[in-house]
Amino acid sequence: MSSIKDVALKANVSVKTVSRILSGYEGVSEKTRQKVEHAIHELEFYPSAAAQSLRGQEKGIVCLITERLTTTPDSFDIIAGIQNECEKHGKLLMIGESGGSKKSFSRLVDDFRRQRAEAIIYATVYHREVSIEQSFNKCPLILVNCFEKTLRHPTILPDDYLGAYQLTQSLLEKGHKKIAYLTLFKDMPATALRLNGFAAALKKAGVELDEELVREAVCHDPDDEFAMLPNVLKDIMSRSQRPTAICCGNDKMAMRVYMLIRQMGYSIPETISIVGYDDYKLIAENLLPKLSTVSLPYFNMGQMAAQIAIKKELQANTKIQEISGKLVLRGSHGIPPT
Repeated sequence: MSSIKDVALKANVSVKTVSRILSGYEGVSEKTRQKVEHAIHELEFYPSAAAQSLRGQEKGIVCLITERLTTTPDSFDIIAGIQNECEKHGKLLMIGESGGSKKSFSRLVDDFRRQRAEAIIYATVYHREVSIEQSFNKCPLILVNCFEKTLRHPTILPDDYLGAYQLTQSLLEKGHKKIAYLTLFKDMPATALRLNGFAAALKKAGVELDEELVREAVCHDPDDEFAMLPNVLKDIMSRSQRPTAICCGNDKMAMRVYMLIRQMGYSIPETISIVGYDDYKLIAENLLPKLSTVSLPYFNMGQMAAQIAIKKELQANTKIQEISGKLVLRGSHGIPPT
């Protein structure tokens, strides 16, 4: 890489003159400035960020540690939201991928601190609890899509309760009273919150919750997490009072339910309504009929995290911020059959 000495030599000026121009010093002739800028361009010279920071000219760096977000299409919007906000404020975004490894997380924190990061954002691929061992007294940490048992850092989460409540309410408004809920793993925080939202919507509408219609429909099979789904569907659809609507834990599950429910002889939404969760557009917009679902507000979550990282006065606020997704109604849920 070219150095400041190389620039000075090419422009035929002193190193001190080049340094003055880089620092924004006004007392240099326009002719000399043009010579130095031409040399910088020709040599593809970039001043050291560390040197600039020592002169009080930091651009400002926001750092993001992700947990497989860079390779997960439906979660990538978190990064897009952070980047969007950083561009507005002229901040540089640096991204590191931990892969869920505590060792990698610790190394990235150390690396980003050496880069004089203004703040570090940690975003996980799904809503879950995390344990942070490092202290962040000087360089604040913002958690996105994850939380600590003891609240120490600004935390941004999706409002899973409200999303499930609104989705269930949309089915109730169509006239559905027998609604099945096929969940993801019950030890996931999002599952409990969504079930609470589902139950609250039923209660408000005066509809009794049928515990037999709430089933965990995933398993730890490494080859097929939905391997038990055919038996679950066979069981709930063989009841004397079968459900007229099925809420699925996510859109991937809904896609499998579409296939299985049709094999059983039902049509969507004429004889049964199906709804998902996540608004994973590659799935939701390509199913026939298109899938009604709730979006995860990842872009807005990323934006808020960046705002907290950039605006110092917001960093002391360690409360949890919940952002609601959008209810997206398409063609997969209709009026229950008579």
